[in-house]
Amino acid sequence: MAETPKNLDPRIESLLAGLRWRIRAYVWLEGISLALIWFGLTFWIGLALDYLPVLAGASEMPRAARAVVLAAVAAVLAWILYRWVFRRALVPLTNRSMALLLERQFRSFDDSLVTSVELTEQPSHADQFDPGMLRRTEDEARENTSVVRLRQVFNFTPLLRSATIAAVLLAPIVAFYAAFPLAMALGVSRMYLLKDEPWPRNARIEVVGVELLGAEDAPLRPTEAPLIVFDERQSVKVAKGSNVRLRVRADKAAKKIPEVCTFYYTTADGERGRVTMNRLRSSRGEFQEYAFNGKPLRGILSTVYFDVVGYDYRVRDFQIEVVDSPAVIATELDCRFPDYLVDEKLSLWLPRTEPLTSATQLPRGTDVTIRVLTNKPLRRVDLYNPDTKELTTQNVEGDETQRKQFEYRIPELADNLTLDVTLFDVDNVVTERPYRIFLAALPDEPPRVDVKLRGIGTAVTPDVIIPVEGVVLDDYAVDRTWFDFEMQRPGPTPEDQKSVRQSRDIAVLDAGRVDASLDFRDLRSQEVDPWELQPTDKLIVSVKAADKHDLSGGPNEGSSDRYQLDVVTPDMLLAILESREIGQRRRLEQILEEMTQARDFLNRVHSAAPGRGLEPGDVLETAEETDQERPDPQRVAERNQSLRLLRTQQAYQQGRKSGQELLGVAAAFRDIREELINNRVDTEDRKQRLKELIADPMQLIAETMFPELDRRVERLEKMLAEAMNSRQFDLQVGEAEAKAAVDQANDILAELEGILQQMLDLETFNELLDIVRQLIKDQQGLIERTEAERKQGLLRDLQ
Repeated sequence: MAETPKNLDPRIESLLAGLRWRIRAYVWLEGISLALIWFGLTFWIGLALDYLPVLAGASEMPRAARAVVLAAVAAVLAWILYRWVFRRALVPLTNRSMALLLERQFRSFDDSLVTSVELTEQPSHADQFDPGMLRRTEDEARENTSVVRLRQVFNFTPLLRSATIAAVLLAPIVAFYAAFPLAMALGVSRMYLLKDEPWPRNARIEVVGVELLGAEDAPLRPTEAPLIVFDERQSVKVAKGSNVRLRVRADKAAKKIPEVCTFYYTTADGERGRVTMNRLRSSRGEFQEYAFNGKPLRGILSTVYFDVVGYDYRVRDFQIEVVDSPAVIATELDCRFPDYLVDEKLSLWLPRTEPLTSATQLPRGTDVTIRVLTNKPLRRVDLYNPDTKELTTQNVEGDETQRKQFEYRIPELADNLTLDVTLFDVDNVVTERPYRIFLAALPDEPPRVDVKLRGIGTAVTPDVIIPVEGVVLDDYAVDRTWFDFEMQRPGPTPEDQKSVRQSRDIAVLDAGRVDASLDFRDLRSQEVDPWELQPTDKLIVSVKAADKHDLSGGPNEGSSDRYQLDVVTPDMLLAILESREIGQRRRLEQILEEMTQARDFLNRVHSAAPGRGLEPGDVLETAEETDQERPDPQRVAERNQSLRLLRTQQAYQQGRKSGQELLGVAAAFRDIREELINNRVDTEDRKQRLKELIADPMQLIAETMFPELDRRVERLEKMLAEAMNSRQFDLQVGEAEAKAAVDQANDILAELEGILQQMLDLETFNELLDIVRQLIKDQQGLIERTEAERKQGLLRDLQ
């Protein structure tokens, strides 16, 4: 048997090797195309998932989400490479397999190629065949290799499709890189390197802080609403129930300035929502401002977590934490009163601590320390005075207990003080409504001098005694009380006019009572700086008092009314008083006339009887009115009873009036008597007659007899009124009471006539005194003229 070839023909070997590497290249190309398709697809999807939310105002994908996406992409890519590349590329491609593949594609081989390959690789099988036949088979296979086109073995459509899809997906990536290399690099670093560098934004916003708007009825704040900035945790604390305004601003230098910003919030109570923040027209400078103060920031009750989106920029994870508001729980005043008020015998004005109330009033000059106790530890306190527009800031230091109070001292309370206190606690929470402190500064008023002259008229003699009586009171204490008097002496020229002023202290009795006198006879006889009044002088007298006020301005002085008195001679004063006596006598005569009229009213009530008591014009109705010639007796009786009641009422009113006037006349005569005494004029007999025969009897009549008359007339009036109400027109009703009233009126008239006679006798006595005074005056004038003539005669004799 011929020898079997051991190796394949080189041409066959080359054909099989070419098919083998083409198959492997196809597998790699197809697998890589699929991998590139997956890469391109996941690149755009990942880029969209990471960047498109930014365009919508949301944030980028967090690292954890990007890591999950990257893991999914890597897992699918590994599966593609394994499934379409490694698993296929690592499969052994034997010559026999390649030959079978060619045999199937090219039928012209007619199994010659497979036979040649098998017999070459397995020579032991060739022993059963004829060698010549084997050579012919091999030659046949070698000849057919020339017509083989290996590309016909492959179906390039799937490969081209995959490559095209891959190119379609990769070309934009290349173009994107070429156009936006930084964005491409950022996207790759975020998606594949899991870096956290954010995407660049067209807009740029930031949260400025929150403003405390305060309650609508709160007092005006010293400045604009306070702005609280967020801390490093992006958190602020505000008081529960506060009205808060969120402030956001956008950089005008950015590519885009948002028209509005959106506020996304979630409360601790589970409420969610979003609202729009509008632009502030008042924005100036480099930033556009936005603000929002609606729900849930108005009257905020629970913690609010929020993000703010402005166009494509989002700030996130901010929170407004709600805590209890700092509040004042008590206010105390440490008071040290002015030294001039402190009296060790009285504890009223000793240093003390007292609570502040709406009725608290402190004397001016008080050194007061305001101690305010709060419910939370404080960091700072603002004290604003709305009157002076002054703002005082006070830092609070110490431990937690010490920070729950602060003190503010006013060394000298000069006027009413109003303070609006704004508290800042350690949580940086500000009181929504300032706590108002009001201290009323009670001024030290001048003493009240309620003093008047007693027994002094408008004219006095040079030896007058001026008595005063009344009270001197002060809101704290009176230090000194004195007479202030001034003498003004007229003269023919201004140089001859004289004015002298002096004072004399007055001792004040218990409860501020004043009962003192100023004796000008003693003043004239004093050794040092004697004082002498002369007729035609003007005397001005008042009583003054000073308190112990020792602050700026010195003591406060109070004064009574100023009394200007004319200094006259005793004779002139007597003439003035006698003229007043005549005037009072005329008043008494008028009282007598009025009482006589009242007595007549009562007489007519008493003397009324059937068929009597009618006066002209008393008939109620005429015959024409009643169509009768004579009046109706019933009507006449009713009319008469009505007239009796009316006259009783008139008598009652007249009696009361006369009694009061009589008291006034008695007081006037007592004043005349006191003026006589105080001016040291007239005789003791006249003073006694004025008191015992005129003033005292008048007083007695007014205080005893007139009240008895009033009681009797009242009883009569009551009986007549009851009779009229019961329509009893018996004219005998009240007859006894009327008689008793008439008798009392007659007794009063008799007493008054007796007093009037005493006044007439006194007037006659005064006239005699006037005649005597005139005779004495004429005699003195005659003596003076005789003396002058004698001096002139002696002078002529000497000449």
